[in-house]
Formats: sequence, structure tokens, C-alpha cells
Amino acid sequence: MRKFYILLLLLFFVSANYAQSKTVVADRAWVNESEEWSDFAYAGQVVFSINPNEGPGSLRIGNYDFLYDFVEGKAKFSNKATYSSASFLNPRKVSAMTDKKGVLNSTYEGTLIFQSDKDYYSVIAIVTILEKDDTVLGIKMRLKEGNRKEYAFSTKPTS
Repeated sequence: MRKFYILLLLLFFVSANYAQSKTVVADRAWVNESEEWSDFAYAGQVVFSINPNEGPGSLRIGNYDFLYDFVEGKAKFSNKATYSSASFLNPRKVSAMTDKKGVLNSTYEGTLIFQSDKDYYSVIAIVTILEKDDTVLGIKMRLKEGNRKEYAFSTKPTS
């Protein structure tokens, strides 16, 4: 009986931690090249998962086409599926401001890590998360060095 209670308690904590993560999908996407924003579409949905237990600014990103484009295919993975997801880790808050409409723009600098089995690749990225009333409205991303492309996404919660 004691094992049953331990199992039940463990299940409760795992589900509580899982329930706290926010998952949003890109509703629309834009890319900025040479100071000009244009609409952009990717195959499949760009998914952002934010886990508050990992600290402010940490997130996981899922979409092969976007991530491959973001790092310009520079990673030479033995398994190309490694481009399917990446984690934005060790974020350091660079700035935070609230606009007139009450939208909080928090900008972080951190490491975008691709990893699976023997494959590993990382780059330094700048990510801005736009939030209002604990709802993620949008995300902007760019590499810190090199490529001057900037990507912006309006987001909606998964339902």
C-alpha cells in the first residue's frame, strides 16, 4: 500500500510540473532581411514550449524548416532529424520593457542547442518574448553573430 501512495504522489508531481508548461504555435511568421519585413511560411507548425520551471526565457522550439533556415544549415548532423527541435537555454535577460498597450517585451541572450545522440550544435541567439497577462503573444529571434535575419512570430495557444 505504501508503494501505491508513493506512486500516486510521484504521478501528482509529474502532472503538476507538466501542466505548468505553456505551448504556443506560430499563427503567422515574418522574416526581416535588409531592413524589410516580409511574410514567410514554413512547412508544418512552429511550436514553442515554455517551461517556467527552467527559468525565465528558456524555451524549446520545434520545426525542422525554421530551425534549418535559422542556422542556415551550418550544422552537419549525421541525423538530419536533429534539426527538428532545439532548446534555448541559459538565457540572460538583456532588457525588459512594457509598451503602451501593456505588452511586456523581454529580451534574452542565450544558447540555442540542437542535440540528439552523437549530434550536437549550438549558437548564441537573441530571443524576445512578448507577453500580456501571462499570455505569450509573439516571439522574435535572431542570431547574435553573422546572419542579420530576424524572425518574428505571432502566436496562439494550443487547444
